[in-house]
Amino acid sequence: MQIMRTEVAEATSPAGRLIQRVRFCGEGDECVTVEMACLEGSAADDAAALQRARAILVQTATFDAASNAYDAQSNGNFDELAVTLLNDESGGIYVFEYRDGEGSRQVPPVSMPSLEAAREEAVRSAIDVLVDLQPGTDDLSGWLVRVRDENGGLLCAIDVAEAQAALQTRSTTGP
Repeated sequence: MQIMRTEVAEATSPAGRLIQRVRFCGEGDECVTVEMACLEGSAADDAAALQRARAILVQTATFDAASNAYDAQSNGNFDELAVTLLNDESGGIYVFEYRDGEGSRQVPPVSMPSLEAAREEAVRSAIDVLVDLQPGTDDLSGWLVRVRDENGGLLCAIDVAEAQAALQTRSTTGP
């Protein structure tokens, strides 16, 4: 889904707690909504909420089931889960960096089962970035998505050529 607009609002959860709701809307009334616990001691910040919601979407798009008993029994406190994952010394923590015009942006670290899974997500994301680029206006060369380890070391980079090849392969063989 190509995102056409985003909406950020505060709401109340069924349990009566204050939450942030981020709604990503595409063409044809397609929408995805992410509801998150408000971070304690921080003012509502739309940019931070968007960043957290994007990270949650990356995590949930990669997995189809709870990764452990805590996830399966979670009360929805994703901030506590994020701290647990960041302290996980078994590895599997990846930071995605996306080319954004002349600069770049990183999303919060995510836990993934392997570097291969992180690379597959990077390829899928690079295709999305590639589709949004405008020939003649945007630079159609160089890297689109980089994957770093939790210490900032570069693990892989997906460039325009690789994203174009993956897009071509997927359009002929399916997702």
